[in-house]
Amino acid sequence: MMLVSNLKGSIEIEVVYCDQHLVEYQFRCSNGGFSGVASIYLNHNDLSSMADGLSGFPANQTDNREFELGTFDPNHADGGIRLHFYCLDSAGHGEVAVKLRGDKCKALGEVESVALRIPIEAAAVDSFVKQVKALEPQQIGGTACLVMAS
Repeated sequence: MMLVSNLKGSIEIEVVYCDQHLVEYQFRCSNGGFSGVASIYLNHNDLSSMADGLSGFPANQTDNREFELGTFDPNHADGGIRLHFYCLDSAGHGEVAVKLRGDKCKALGEVESVALRIPIEAAAVDSFVKQVKALEPQQIGGTACLVMAS
């Protein structure tokens, strides 16, 4: 398992477990200053649906897209991630606001949660979408990564 302190700025998704009903993914997020890790259980098509929704970002300077995977309900066992992709300027520079909740977190801002922003570039988003679409749930250890803009 990768140590959180070794993360470079990115959102990394790794397949941890798969059966006929669900897939366990580990989401590792860092902007170089803040980072967090959460295990999130999803249906087999949840990640590809997110990739479809993210495809082509940013389409214009006001483009923004939001995704929620897993759960933010503390009464359910599981973690969750919220991703808000948006543009910073007319040149298409983007950012993703990430809220990550671990299994034992009662509410965002509590222990086992993190909120951070990661600057992104359109080419990195395109690459991430391709990686997510190619990620096979049965391929334990397979990863997809959205790299932070320099």
